[in-house]
This record gives sequence, structure tokens and C-alpha cells, in this order.
Amino acid sequence: MHISPRDALLPAIDLSARALLVATRVRVWSGEKRDRSITRELCDSKGAEQNAIRANKSLLGDAIAPVQTAERVVRAAVAERTLPWMDDGTRILKGTAYLAFTKAMAEPIRGFDDAVSAFITAYPDIREQARRRLGDAYSDSDFPTQGQLRQRFGVKLTFLPIPSAEDFRVQLAADEIDAVRRNAEEALRGTVNDAVASLLERLREPVARMATRLRLFSREDGRTRHPFRDSLVENVRAIVQLAPLLNLMDDPRIAGFCREIEDHLTAYHPDDLRASPALRSSVADKADDILRRMQGAFA
Repeated sequence: MHISPRDALLPAIDLSARALLVATRVRVWSGEKRDRSITRELCDSKGAEQNAIRANKSLLGDAIAPVQTAERVVRAAVAERTLPWMDDGTRILKGTAYLAFTKAMAEPIRGFDDAVSAFITAYPDIREQARRRLGDAYSDSDFPTQGQLRQRFGVKLTFLPIPSAEDFRVQLAADEIDAVRRNAEEALRGTVNDAVASLLERLREPVARMATRLRLFSREDGRTRHPFRDSLVENVRAIVQLAPLLNLMDDPRIAGFCREIEDHLTAYHPDDLRASPALRSSVADKADDILRRMQGAFA
């Protein structure tokens, strides 16, 4: 079941006082380096045109993996607490969620900084390992100094106001300004609809999964078929708790469905669901009912 709110979802929109944009920049030195000399050698030896084959060196090997993992954690934390906005990765954050967002981001950013510090501390050993790994392909000039290294890493969150369709500073005729304003309003409506659709999908996915897994689960003759983990319920509870911070327009329909999900789907311990076929069936039926009504409410 796919939920698609589209143009009929929202009335006239003014988000400038409700939300702000978040641009995330994470710098990580990958340690990937193209070797032009080896590239020429390869092309010559294979009779290929120049640059038809390219030789890239992995200067750092697996040593950079912990930093890359920490980078993914930072990006995932931003994505969890915001909604998509622009194709360039800029996301939208509800204004009332700003303090909670910055507090939640402190830990993943600290984890990234710790991973970078550990990498920089180990850097001299990493260079020595690279000398052995790369053999004749090793070159000191490929590696920044330890002092320069810190500049290759960093996390920056930039918060920006949402542009208003009323804010025009260009010199245009009145009818041209009206056309541009209508275009901006239409684009804003579409973008907000897409953001709300993203929230609905994040609500729908764990609820649909819960309904499916509860119906598949069974215990017969001491054997369990299609077991589920406690996270089946915990994941539903997590998105319901997060949804108010993502509900940009404070849509009462979303709030109402969240209350229903909380009251009827997360009110039972996973062990109680495993123990009772009747309870599993009842909760699965309720989940399907909520999904159907969500689809109808935002069609």
C-alpha cells in the first residue's frame, strides 16, 4: 500500500515561521588517489588509449572505515529527525524540534570527532602500513602531514530560513511577479507534499511490517515459525514518538493516527503477542484498518 498525498493534501502554505532548513556537510578524506604514472603504464601495456584505464590507489586501506562508519551515523541521525526538501540533500526541520534536534545530534557528532581523533593518532602507523601495502606505488607526496590532516575532516550543520514566495527583490513587472509567485507557491506546495508523504511512508512501513509478521507467526508442537523480535513493536513505538517532531503543519490527521497506533499497536508486550493467537490477530486487523484509513485520508 503506497500513500501519496499530492496536491490536495495541504491548503495555502507559510512555513517561514514553522520550520527551517538543515544543510549537512561532512568532510572525510577517503585516501583514494589516482596515480597518473601507473595509469599511463597500464594503458601502454594493454595497448589502450590514454585514460581508458585508470589506476587508483587506496592510501588508507581499512584504516579509514571507522571514520566512514561515524559519517554514516551522523547522516542517518539527520535523516531520522528531518524530512527531505531539496535534491541537493537539504532537509527541513520543524521549528519546535530545533532544540531536540541539536541535542540529539550532539552524540553522533561527538562519535565522529572521536573516530577522527583516533585516526589522526594512528596516522603515522597507517602511513607505515601504506608503505608496505603499496610497495613501489607508495609516494610520500600522496599523504598530507599530520598537522594538515585535521582540515580534511569535519561536520557542519547549517540552518537556513525557508524562502518566502512573497519575498522578491528583482525588478519585474507586476504580472511577471505574480507569475513567479504562483510558480514559487506551486513548487513549495509540491515540496511540502513530498515531505509529508515521506513522513507517512515512515509511519506506514513499520505498521505494515507489524501486521504481516503477526499473521505469519505461529507456535505448533513446541516449534515457532516466522519468529519476530521485540524490535517489531519498538520500531513502531519509535516512529510514533518521533512523528510529532516531523509533522510540519501539525496536521491533526497524522496526530490522530499516531494516537491510534500508540493505543492499539504498541500497548502490548511482544511476549504477550507471541503467547496469544487471538491478540496477534486482533492487533494485525487493527494495523490493517489504520493503514486503509491512512490511505483514504491522504489520497
